[in-house]
Amino acid sequence: MSDAPAPAGLPQALLGFQRALQRCRSPRELHFALVNDALPLLHYDQAVLAMPGLGGSLRLTAVSGLAEVDVNAPFAQWFARLAAWLLTQPGKVVAVTPAQLPVDLAESGADWIPAHAIACKPAGPDGSAAGFLWFSRDTPFNAAELAVAEWLADAAGFALWGWRSRRPAIAAQLKQFFAGKRARYALAAAVAVVVFPVRLSVLAPAEVTPLDPTPITAPADGVVQKVWVEPNQRVKTGDVLVTLDDTVTRNRLLVAKKSFEIAQAELQRATGKAFGDDQSKSELQILDARAREKAADVSYLTELLGRIRMTAPRDGIAIFADPLDWLGKPVQTGERIMLLSDPAAVELTLYVPADDAIELDAGTAVRMFLNVSPLSSLAATVTQTSYEAAQTADGTLAYVLKARLDGSTPPRIGLKGTAKLYAGFVPLSYYVLRKPLAWLRRASGL
Repeated sequence: MSDAPAPAGLPQALLGFQRALQRCRSPRELHFALVNDALPLLHYDQAVLAMPGLGGSLRLTAVSGLAEVDVNAPFAQWFARLAAWLLTQPGKVVAVTPAQLPVDLAESGADWIPAHAIACKPAGPDGSAAGFLWFSRDTPFNAAELAVAEWLADAAGFALWGWRSRRPAIAAQLKQFFAGKRARYALAAAVAVVVFPVRLSVLAPAEVTPLDPTPITAPADGVVQKVWVEPNQRVKTGDVLVTLDDTVTRNRLLVAKKSFEIAQAELQRATGKAFGDDQSKSELQILDARAREKAADVSYLTELLGRIRMTAPRDGIAIFADPLDWLGKPVQTGERIMLLSDPAAVELTLYVPADDAIELDAGTAVRMFLNVSPLSSLAATVTQTSYEAAQTADGTLAYVLKARLDGSTPPRIGLKGTAKLYAGFVPLSYYVLRKPLAWLRRASGL
């Protein structure tokens, strides 16, 4: 660790960071400022904030460069364990390298551990823990930056403590609001909430996908020479879809044919000499096997050359993004280039977020609202559910469900929208408190 002097302009950067914390109008804005506005001070690659929940356990709250964080993601769970361990280490600011971490944390977080990091432990004026800050990058932090990190921890601790101290005032306001007649009205409303039944539902992103599509895959390793169809173009059985560059396969076939001709000539020569030469007679079986091997090579390459032109095995439309994405691209055997599907045979693919998951089985009713037609809906029924969550294209965890449209005109494949899935009836209190209770469980670690 070097003892480089503090950079010029540091006092202005410190004051700017202090003002950014003072201008925050909510805890969420404060959390965002702590991991993003400290960049001029420490020049980090990534900053992470963890806050203590109701049960005392730390949970991931904010990450630099991200508007939302997924507390169920593997990194969030690993970081909570890392923060809990670092809080047991002495000092308000701790410089961390991979070699200092326990073996279990180093092995489980091998994909996320940076080369150098600073762990800050903000605390309020009363000494209570206010959170946990982590700054990481590829180069070491010098002594001046460690001093800046200690000042930053004090500023962050006071700001976090200030927002937390507002909770008693809010509780007093609520107590005053529910005094007198308002308390009876609130009690009556609470009873109505408890007993009134509503249907449990959840919203999920959805898209129209082909039902039972036929994948068009590369028959062999090669380079795409030309794509003969356009996206969503109708094709008929036997139409040419894609051709691969046949230069390598054609040359291999020419070499195999020459090798086969040579093997045949050697076999014929040995057959003619076998009548009077015992040595030639003993070589007949070897030469015959070699000729058969070369014939098999010729047959295989001939068949492979005939498959260079990929044709449509059925009528339908070609589903892929852009022909230019494939021109000149090397492909491997079995790599999917496009899908072929009947435009009238479609289904819905639903992505239910893991945090919003409810009990959904085959037969669950669905209402689909397409983005192109938000004022009307399509009725559908769930036909397939996944038993575990999978990572989606945007990096979140979701359960993937399939749904069949109920007697409506099939929409175009590729359209997206929002689906509402309906489960059984539950009390209104459960419907209203379901998400807060789930948040409370995650916050408390219970």
